[in-house]
Amino acid sequence: MSSQEKSEDAAIGMMDGAYFTSRAAILSWVNELLTLNLKKIEQTCTGAVACQVIEYMYPQSVNLKRVNWEARNDYEYVTNWKLVQNSFNTNKISRFIDVDKLVRGKYQDNLEFMQWMKAFFDQKGVVREGYDPVAVRSRGKGGSNAAASLGKIKGTTKLLPNDRDKAKAEAAAAAANPEPEKKKAVRKKPVTKPAKQPLSEKTNSTSPRSTAGSTPTKPVRSTSSRGPRQPKPSPRKLDKKNKALNQENYALKAAVEGLERERDFYFDKLRKVEVIMERLKTDGVDVEEVFGVLYQTSEGEEELQEQPKVEEEEVQQEQVLEGVTA
Repeated sequence: MSSQEKSEDAAIGMMDGAYFTSRAAILSWVNELLTLNLKKIEQTCTGAVACQVIEYMYPQSVNLKRVNWEARNDYEYVTNWKLVQNSFNTNKISRFIDVDKLVRGKYQDNLEFMQWMKAFFDQKGVVREGYDPVAVRSRGKGGSNAAASLGKIKGTTKLLPNDRDKAKAEAAAAAANPEPEKKKAVRKKPVTKPAKQPLSEKTNSTSPRSTAGSTPTKPVRSTSSRGPRQPKPSPRKLDKKNKALNQENYALKAAVEGLERERDFYFDKLRKVEVIMERLKTDGVDVEEVFGVLYQTSEGEEELQEQPKVEEEEVQQEQVLEGVTA
């Protein structure tokens, strides 16, 4: 790859210092740059803010008339994020946008993306003199009243069709009210006519002159060229198989839900540490409070790890040795 084709954001990696930028710093940067009044990181899930930020860095790379600042549904958010992705492709920005996660309005996903965007903005160092953000975004739908429109977003959007809560409710409803078994369809057995016998055999079997010791010939059934039919599974077996698959699916969803709860638990710890450290700068909070949050369990109990006593034991052993030698 030549130097001209190199990605614009190649210098920003997953372990870059950008991903330690605080929520307050990001909100202050966005509000000052675009003259907004955002209170939460989750309000950026609509993609409208990202559209204007990338248009600020790359003028005329985003059609601001198509940006919807009054978006309230998932599909409207996706439309805004498509404008951002098209601008990324045009300007050779290799950053992947996970739209499915961002449109859910979760704090962590939107925070990571905005941390990356601020670092990319600082890296470019673009300054546009005489830039009027209110007039620029007024070209889009609801842009002139964007501050009020984004303020109505509470953070979590309408659940997607494949949301785990909906799947859990459906599984519980299916377990509570199982469908009645369908009546078995009565199929009539096909009647196979016996093959016609040769004229000589027919006369021998039907003629009154036939002797008593002679055995009549049995009719020969014609065999189908398609082979024997495979019996179809009964509705009862299908119902059992369906219940087993539903139980397995429910178990997998429960495992995923547990992992997500664990992830949110530890992320919430980091968030509490961040808030305490911000207070530490101004209020002089004791550092022990930070350790209390770090060692807090899921039940809310604080467990501080005991310091190892290896050093004390070594000192005592040295004193005993000195007394013996003396």
